[in-house]
Amino acid sequence: MQSGKLADVARKSERVRFRRALVLLAMTLVLPGSAQLMCGNKVVGRAALRIVGLLMVGALVVYWIEGKEGLLELGFESWALVSLQTGIVVLGLCWLALFMDAWRLGRPPELVRSHRLTVSVLSLVLMALVATPAAYSANLIQTHRDFLERTFTDGGIRDLYKGRLNILLLGGDGGDNREGIRTDSITLASIDVSNGKTVLFSLPRNMQYAQFPPGTPMDAKFPNGFPDFFFGIYTYGAEHPELFRGAKDPGALAVQQAVAQTLGIPVHYYALVNLAGFENLVNALGGVTLRVEQRLPIGGGKNLQGVTMPIRGWIEPGLQKLSGYKALWYARSRATSDDYARITRQKCVMGAILRAADPGTILLKYSKLTSASRQVLTTDLSIDAVQRLIGVVDDAKKQKMVSVQFIPPAINPASPDLSYIRAQVQKALLAAEQPDPTPAPQPSATPKKKKQKATPTPAAIKATPGEATALDDTCRYS
Repeated sequence: MQSGKLADVARKSERVRFRRALVLLAMTLVLPGSAQLMCGNKVVGRAALRIVGLLMVGALVVYWIEGKEGLLELGFESWALVSLQTGIVVLGLCWLALFMDAWRLGRPPELVRSHRLTVSVLSLVLMALVATPAAYSANLIQTHRDFLERTFTDGGIRDLYKGRLNILLLGGDGGDNREGIRTDSITLASIDVSNGKTVLFSLPRNMQYAQFPPGTPMDAKFPNGFPDFFFGIYTYGAEHPELFRGAKDPGALAVQQAVAQTLGIPVHYYALVNLAGFENLVNALGGVTLRVEQRLPIGGGKNLQGVTMPIRGWIEPGLQKLSGYKALWYARSRATSDDYARITRQKCVMGAILRAADPGTILLKYSKLTSASRQVLTTDLSIDAVQRLIGVVDDAKKQKMVSVQFIPPAINPASPDLSYIRAQVQKALLAAEQPDPTPAPQPSATPKKKKQKATPTPAAIKATPGEATALDDTCRYS
């Protein structure tokens, strides 16, 4: 009888010790240092709790002072990234040390084997739960730092134009057994840095007699305009670097000068995306969603030797998520259409990429995105300019992006009217400065959707050449 009571007491004592060991681990997970404060080294416990408290208060103060935009801008400051990375590593190691101490305080040698094994495994699992996100975060920050250093330049922001940064977006069609790069996509994005309102100005690749700013070597070389198509300017500049002394990318500078003179507004920066690696970027985002209005061929058309290429497949009409391969061909296909329909589709892909690049996707796939970007992106954007733009990304995504396409019949690519083009640029920028009208209440869209089964082809979409058109009204993403 007495031995039975002693056995019950021993079992109850064992359960108490087991629960105590579990509670110590849980306390360390929820509030690091609390386990030490309760039954360990109280100096260590107090220090850990104070650090946790200071970090929480400090994070709230920084957020209150900087706000969301300020925190995003800090993400492009080298000192802030180094400090955050170091802090994550140090705090992660300290937290792991507290877990090991909490396990020790649970007195595993005094537990029965099954309980000792449970506490040890749980301790390792909790340590992994802490170490994994800490290691991932530190690695993500390092990836981000490397990307910034390799991609963007140092320096301030160039003088704004009416509160806008004008960035030339070039699609370079390298590869396909071609020498050099042809800029088959030429778009200037004019971005209001105060609210993110963006106007896209597109020029056709086959525009001729492009002018250059007075006093430049290219103007002296071609006083009557560049005799070849616009897409040949990049190649010419790259082959004649002596005309652009000191330029890191003479070809890009040549195109910048031509675009600035054509549109009548300055070009502050450029970003060249080589379409040969474009599909990797889209795949890193997980694809892009848009509505294909017309059946489009993959392949087809003629190569530089005039040989008709075979059609290797089709992109069917309808709302769908396009892989990088199909998105590339959606943007470049022209075997059954023309260059001007392709310009419209290229703007649709730009809008689809902006929509796909939500914070969650970027965070989870950042390593793949930066790796793909390094393969396809060349730019002279400065870190300061990127910081200024990153703060208005959310605002830009909430507004309708406006597109102006200088294509026939608005202009004649063989003899473009620069006065008309410049007037339309100023008209679009002036309209973008006006506050958005309050939208009128819309009736139920259900009946209308049933009537819209027959959709127009890209060549007949609502975009009016030479006139500002909301990109969401031209492209359909749902």
